[in-house]
Amino acid sequence: MNASALGVAVVGAGADHWSGTAHLPAIAAFGDLCLRRLVTSNPASAAAAAQRWGVDATHELDAVLDDDTVDIVAVTVRVPRHAAIVEAAIAAGKHVYCEWPLAVDVAEAERLRVLSDGRPDRVHLTGLQGRFSPQVRTAARLLAAGRIGRPLTANLRLFLPHGLMPRPAHRAHLRHRGVAANVLSIQGGHTLDMLGMVLGPSRVGAARLWSAVPEFVTDTGERLPRDAPDNLVAVLDYDGVVAVAQFSQTGPNESFELEILGTEGLLRLAGTGQPQFGGLTLSLTPFGSRTAETVEPSPELSYGSPLPAGHPGHNVASAYAAMAAAIRTGHADVPLPDFRSAVNLHKFLADIAAQAVDSAVSRYSY
Repeated sequence: MNASALGVAVVGAGADHWSGTAHLPAIAAFGDLCLRRLVTSNPASAAAAAQRWGVDATHELDAVLDDDTVDIVAVTVRVPRHAAIVEAAIAAGKHVYCEWPLAVDVAEAERLRVLSDGRPDRVHLTGLQGRFSPQVRTAARLLAAGRIGRPLTANLRLFLPHGLMPRPAHRAHLRHRGVAANVLSIQGGHTLDMLGMVLGPSRVGAARLWSAVPEFVTDTGERLPRDAPDNLVAVLDYDGVVAVAQFSQTGPNESFELEILGTEGLLRLAGTGQPQFGGLTLSLTPFGSRTAETVEPSPELSYGSPLPAGHPGHNVASAYAAMAAAIRTGHADVPLPDFRSAVNLHKFLADIAAQAVDSAVSRYSY
């Protein structure tokens, strides 16, 4: 172990499995980080987490915030609990890695941004790990270099079967719109943030957001009412490049595809799951050709991941690497999805939601 490694405490290592799937493997794989503490919701889950991960665990957040060996607090609990934990961590002078969404709404995110701005000596990162995807960053470079000429249009599609399949009972909270963890905030937030890294800032043209399956089926067979949306279609304008984005939690399987058409070719990103997890393939089809050329990520990209490309924590590990670099260098020249970036994305998604509410579809008679 690196004696000078940055100490990390992960808040949310109990029933919330994302920490164990991505954060803990990422921390363990990165030599400049050391897992110090785990925080769960109650003594029983703390004892289970301590046994499972072989590290001290507690259900008392203050014990971690008062621990001088903890440099970074990683917040991986449900979204409605983010704000209180982040506020406490900032007040304690900790660096913070908070999962996306940062908050339940724009106002709450803005409040956290103000607190973050008050501690410029600390790094506060939002878990938009898709920005660190090697394929996404390479796609942005190819586009900037003019490899497909002038971009004209884009089409994005992300299908997931979550809304049609039984899910663990402890995930039933996702059925509530107020939890802020639905197709717009999660899949839309992560994926549109990645698209923005390639195409730049966007304006909302039109949107529809709805629940196609108004019930949540648990793995015990229970059927619960659901008001969280499970489908989203948006028309977006990236400085003249019009993109049509479709997100569905009622798809037949997990699949992702982004195609950007230009005057000299087509750029394509594709995968078999949510793109922020990694495992993407990048290809380029020159104008007039029927053959797509697979493009490997640029070898000189910074903040490489120590985890395999197919690991769900692949991009999370890169985010931690960038965060550690920012801490070591005092933020110098390290591009991070900070809380200001999170506020901007929250506002963008709020614009989409407003368009979805305000827009109307006229009935066509045959």
